[in-house]
Amino acid sequence: MRFPAVVAASVVVMLSSVFAHAQAPLGDDVYVLPGKSAPVVAMAAWADKASVRMASGADAAKAPKGAVTYSAKSAPWPTGRVRVMTFSKATGGVLHPITDETLLYVMSGTAQVDVSGKPAMLVAGDVVSRPSGALRNAGAAADAVIVSWTAPSLMGEAVPMHVLGSATKEGGSATLKIKRYEFPGNSVRAVTMAAGSGTTKNSAKTDSLILVTAGRMKFHQADQVFEVVAGDFIREIAGLDHFWEVIEESGFVTTSGLPLGAAAIDPAKATDRPPTK
Repeated sequence: MRFPAVVAASVVVMLSSVFAHAQAPLGDDVYVLPGKSAPVVAMAAWADKASVRMASGADAAKAPKGAVTYSAKSAPWPTGRVRVMTFSKATGGVLHPITDETLLYVMSGTAQVDVSGKPAMLVAGDVVSRPSGALRNAGAAADAVIVSWTAPSLMGEAVPMHVLGSATKEGGSATLKIKRYEFPGNSVRAVTMAAGSGTTKNSAKTDSLILVTAGRMKFHQADQVFEVVAGDFIREIAGLDHFWEVIEESGFVTTSGLPLGAAAIDPAKATDRPPTK
């Protein structure tokens, strides 16, 4: 897995603090991490002249007065980490230095981040590939929930890009609607599934690193069945058969993770497009 070799000069991260509180990678035989089981990690970030510093866990409580505080939950899969960061207006809104994050999806609220060295204003439903600098308030401090991934490019070098949710058309069917945010090297998919619907058994050439955003479903993979709800993390593993049964209207957001040791793959051929039933 490849991460950016250089962090933007305007960002300074307390790496000893961050890595000291990192979760151990999940095993290859783990398919679902319930959100209620994922540790809630306290985070803090603050401006220091032209830099942004960050601390996590117990060290977050030692942050300077006026630091922005927020929380994070993560699923460190073998093929990429999924993280949900929850920011509150009451504790300063949004501030988080970009380190190894390769993709961002704004679930709710607004924020600002650099894309190719220029500030981009983000709203709910927007995606960014290869962000840099720091996530910040887009104006006055406000609530926001932002999903990040460390998934690498599936083919070639990733390109920094801001993909507007308002410009991304929704496709799919009456029971499975999908917004496919495409950019060089990968894609992010936001999916909504109708109650009582489902998919047929299928598999893909890449992992799918999923966060359930709404509802309740049954997820089947390799003869195991999991009932999943909003906030749960799921890894659809490349080559394993899986399918879904939707108990109530549900949604999830996902990107592709390249299997360890796998050759590059065209993103257009990387994902499964299962028929609904």
